[in-house]
Amino acid sequence: MNGQGVSGPGTSVAASRGLLAAVIGMGVLLAVGSLVLVGVLVHRISHPKPAAIAGLNAEPAVLAGAAGNDGELVLGEPVGTHVSGMTREREGVLAVALTGGGGPDRVLLWDVQNRRIVGRLVMSPVAVQVVPAP
Repeated sequence: MNGQGVSGPGTSVAASRGLLAAVIGMGVLLAVGSLVLVGVLVHRISHPKPAAIAGLNAEPAVLAGAAGNDGELVLGEPVGTHVSGMTREREGVLAVALTGGGGPDRVLLWDVQNRRIVGRLVMSPVAVQVVPAP
């Protein structure tokens, strides 16, 4: 032994080069894997999925026809109700502002994909209390 490692008939310059190529290849794989991981994290942070909507497992408030039928939907609102506005809140969720029908103004959160109402906000008039100035 000369302090240079194991030498013998099975070791050669080709084996050293093969080992060097394997080490370089593993280093490249580590670098590429790290870049992919950082890219996935950046994508997930910049494109978050919407949180699960509370009440999705509740009974559907929107009645639909047969599966696959995009026909008439019945909301069960009183006669005379009008849609005063509509806006998309999240993926597949519409906020529908309703007025009239003999009731207070209200906003429905409608999950379009599952064809059901997932939230209801009713705006009732509040008595304004006037405080006289001292």
